[in-house]
Amino acid sequence: MKQLILSIIIVVVILSLGVFTIKTIGKEAENLNTLLIEIENSVYDDNWAEANIVSESIEELWDKYKKEWPMLIDHLEIDNLSSKLAELRAYITSSNKDETLAKVAALKILVKHIPEKESFIIQNIL
Repeated sequence: MKQLILSIIIVVVILSLGVFTIKTIGKEAENLNTLLIEIENSVYDDNWAEANIVSESIEELWDKYKKEWPMLIDHLEIDNLSSKLAELRAYITSSNKDETLAKVAALKILVKHIPEKESFIIQNIL
């Protein structure tokens, strides 16, 4: 009986940690997405100074997240995000509107995809 109770406790702890992890990644991805929308709006308004400031904020936030996320998600996703953020920074620095908007759109999809990929759904379990 003690083994059954211990097993149930272990399963509950593992599931709780999984849910916590998914919620944390989702919240952090939403933070990145919010900043990407700010960049997009700044670029549409031709406010490159603001876009530059927000891109620096994204880089600072991403530096924090990329230290935590490797324990939780695929390293390829982290590498993709890092390279696309570097490209975004270069496009903002050169004030290239079309490329910046294209890169923001790609980043928004990638950031949205990460929590979906890690969530508890039948597609991810099978």
